[in-house]
Amino acid sequence: LQFFCTSVDEPEGDIDLLVESVKAMNQKSDPAEEERKGGSGHIGKMVFSAGMSQLAIVAYVPEEKQGDLVCEEWLQKVLALHPGGKVLSSAKDYCSGCIPADADKGVFPLKIREGLIIEANNF
Repeated sequence: LQFFCTSVDEPEGDIDLLVESVKAMNQKSDPAEEERKGGSGHIGKMVFSAGMSQLAIVAYVPEEKQGDLVCEEWLQKVLALHPGGKVLSSAKDYCSGCIPADADKGVFPLKIREGLIIEANNF
C-alpha cells in the first residue's frame, strides 16, 4: 500500500482539526502499546471531512514518494471537480483545501465526498 484515501467524521469540516488528524495518523506507533495509533507516515494519503459549511481535504505525500506525486497537483485535481474549491495551504508534504457548501448549486459536503474519494484514488 503506497497511497490511500479515506474520510473522518470528527473534524466536521474544520481544516485545522483535519490537519492534526492526519498528523496523528503519521505519528510513529509504539508496537508495545495495547492500542496502536498512527504508524502510517510512510503512506501517502488524502483525508476528507464533511461539515455543514464545507468539505475539508488534507493531502499528505511522504518524502520518499514526492518524486512520484506532487501533493498540490493531487489536491488540485480533486478540488477542480467543484466550483469554489480552493487550496488553503501547500507544501511538498502537506496540502490542504476545501470546497464550500453551496445549496443553490447542489454542492453538499456529505454528498460530494464519496465521488471525490474515488477521484483521488484514481489520480
